[in-house]
Amino acid sequence: LKASVKSAADLLSLPSTVEGLQKSVASIGNTLNSVHLAVEVIQKTVDEHRTTLGLLQGSMENNGSNQILPSPSPPSELDNKSHSESAKQDILYLHNSLEEVNSTVVEYQRQNDLKLKGMSETLSNLTQRLSLIESHVVALSKAEQRTNVSSSTMENRAATLKRESLVTNRSDTVQAQSMKKEDNSNSQVSELREKLQLISALTNKPESNRPPETTDEEQVQNFTSDPSALPEFSQLLRNQIETQVKPLSLPGISSIKDLQDLFHKTGQDVDGMLTYQELWNSLGSAMPRPESLRAFDSNGDGRYSFLELRLALGI
Repeated sequence: LKASVKSAADLLSLPSTVEGLQKSVASIGNTLNSVHLAVEVIQKTVDEHRTTLGLLQGSMENNGSNQILPSPSPPSELDNKSHSESAKQDILYLHNSLEEVNSTVVEYQRQNDLKLKGMSETLSNLTQRLSLIESHVVALSKAEQRTNVSSSTMENRAATLKRESLVTNRSDTVQAQSMKKEDNSNSQVSELREKLQLISALTNKPESNRPPETTDEEQVQNFTSDPSALPEFSQLLRNQIETQVKPLSLPGISSIKDLQDLFHKTGQDVDGMLTYQELWNSLGSAMPRPESLRAFDSNGDGRYSFLELRLALGI
């Protein structure tokens, strides 16, 4: 292709598709047909000129034979000379016309040869280009097959990774749930331990007087080893608290969240301590009597912790 195409203009003039090649071949065929018709017309014209030239030559020969015969009078000889002169001029004109026709035919043939040569070169270039296009199509089909194979491999790999991620997420979820259950158990155990400490402080019973089976540590260990006993133990604690001290009611305090807000309102956190006066200043005259709250003061210092107030409110 590089050897046959001389410039970029020649390359751009070539058709880029098979349909363009078919159109070029059809136009070349039409051009050949028109050239063939023109050659036939010229050939007919030459034949007509030859026929006319033959007729003129025959008439000149007849005139020559008439000139050999004796003429009866001089005027007839002058007429024959004038007629022969006119015939010679006609013959010269026909010769010139025939030469022009011959030169025209030669020029047409030369142009046709050039057109045929150009068309043959174009056809060879198009053939080479078609072979290149076919080789490119084959290469593209192979590349597409490789791409399909690689894409299917990637899809399989993505599906495998997705399954692995689902398994990992499930295991993480199970682990998180188990950790959450452990945290809940630990928080319940710590809460029970605090309640036991409060009960022991309120009842003011020494550890030596308690029966061995009811000590705090043993109960906590038993409920830790047997989590199913936690609800029963909570109910037991609640019953003991209700039998010993009746819960109080503070105005506007009905939940743990309200109690936390009360501590924050007085500038304390849940680890702080509030006096009766601070509670009265925050809640107003609807506060219960000091004697009622004093029953829940485990150390008797006149200050109430977050756990003591929870126990007093029964929340």
